[in-house]
Amino acid sequence: MVDTTDTTVRVGEAYVSGALTSLEDGARTRLFYELLAEVVESAGLRAYLPHRMTDPVTASHLDPRAVYDIDRAHVTGSRVVVAYAGIPSFGVGIEVELAREHAVPVVLVVERERTVSLLLLGNPAVVDVVRFADLDGLRRGLAAALGRIADAAPGAALPGVSDDVVVQRFLASLEQARHLPDGEIAALLRIGELDGEAASTIRDAVATGRLFGAGLRDLVGRYALRGADLGVFVLRDVLERPLADIARAIGLDPRATRRRLESARSRVGLAADAQGADVAQWLVTELIAPPTRALQLHLFSGGHDAA
Repeated sequence: MVDTTDTTVRVGEAYVSGALTSLEDGARTRLFYELLAEVVESAGLRAYLPHRMTDPVTASHLDPRAVYDIDRAHVTGSRVVVAYAGIPSFGVGIEVELAREHAVPVVLVVERERTVSLLLLGNPAVVDVVRFADLDGLRRGLAAALGRIADAAPGAALPGVSDDVVVQRFLASLEQARHLPDGEIAALLRIGELDGEAASTIRDAVATGRLFGAGLRDLVGRYALRGADLGVFVLRDVLERPLADIARAIGLDPRATRRRLESARSRVGLAADAQGADVAQWLVTELIAPPTRALQLHLFSGGHDAA
């Protein structure tokens, strides 16, 4: 949830939009998108970078519809879209229009000398345009634009909505987060470089609601967990499987499995030796996942750690 009482957005996602198809210098362009991600993360947002997940070069095996579904979900669920307009792109135009349809503000960034489509500039979702001559100017301009969006949030005029409608929307959003198309689940596991018993277990976890589909999307996309790190984290910290069973499913010895778990926890921002209740609390507040047994015991035993 976004804390609307604070002028700094601390929870939420910034979708970094930019051309990816037929780039003349793909490596340099992707490095530029990483720079944009650094700026938005310094503003308290989590950056989502499509090239880490649905890149047409590195993820060319993905079904086009899966790419659309994945990226659409991130655009429409974002706090803000930061769109690079320096390279003409059908994808950027579609993402800005998706943002408009879902009332997501868009900040365009573009070199000072570049010409931008009037249709793109006129899209009602575009709330700011950051033109820059150098990277320092880009950093300052984008940070200021994101700050204005954060400052405007508490005072924004919102239509009155009854409590019943709010509850209905919340429940509907949970169902959308819980269930993803089978094709997207398969695509996420391919991106996450996971197959075999571990992948089958994760599919079952999503199907039974132990892990929301959107949670798997975050682990693969937002946190970039891959291979054994992804499998060990889900099996241990979400499904609470014994390490010995996990080692067998992943095909590692117990010591290597423990190292993988520590690596995955570090990537998502947890301590390597995090206690069960701390991990479970993270799953509830940072990842869309039901409360684990550890958290339930922690809550109903007066706050004593049950790990």
